[in-house]
Amino acid sequence: MKILVKIFCLILICDFGTTPAAAQGKKTTKAKPDLSGTWLLDPKKSNVGPSAKPDQPLKIAQHDPELRITHMVASNGQKDFVYYTDGRGETNTTTMFLSTDTDMNPRGHDKDVTKSKTKWSGDKLVTRFTLSSVIGGHPLEFEIIDEWKLSKDGQTLTQTSRTVFRQDMSGDVFISANRPDTKRVYNRKPD
Repeated sequence: MKILVKIFCLILICDFGTTPAAAQGKKTTKAKPDLSGTWLLDPKKSNVGPSAKPDQPLKIAQHDPELRITHMVASNGQKDFVYYTDGRGETNTTTMFLSTDTDMNPRGHDKDVTKSKTKWSGDKLVTRFTLSSVIGGHPLEFEIIDEWKLSKDGQTLTQTSRTVFRQDMSGDVFISANRPDTKRVYNRKPD
């Protein structure tokens, strides 16, 4: 009888000793949202100015870690952007410019590129890049943070863009406030 009790206790100790380790090995990672699809801008829910072609779709193809976004644009049909969600970094055509020139023509910057880094932060996809320029002899630098979030029902995709001024420590440049966040809300286009 004592032998049976010892064997039972040994089995019980071994079982409790290995169960937490086995449970840790079976940790489930929450699946990342799939942003794939064709999306249309909802101007009523967005806080961006009017677009020349508001009905132009945004197409996203997600094959982790690659995320490909195709913007339909009036000037040349479409622009493709590739992002890597594992944080390795990417280089795409520049879409934002920092300038005081009121006659600036974006077509003159067709060969300019922007380097960014993209990674998941929970259920949001976050891309960060820097805009810099020398204006009035002073270097200015802004960090742009784009966050993409899919609604729980998978029918709405929200892109929030935040511009953060990187403070000039010399005190020579005064920027009164950071720009308000830009929000673009897209609705899934039925197939």
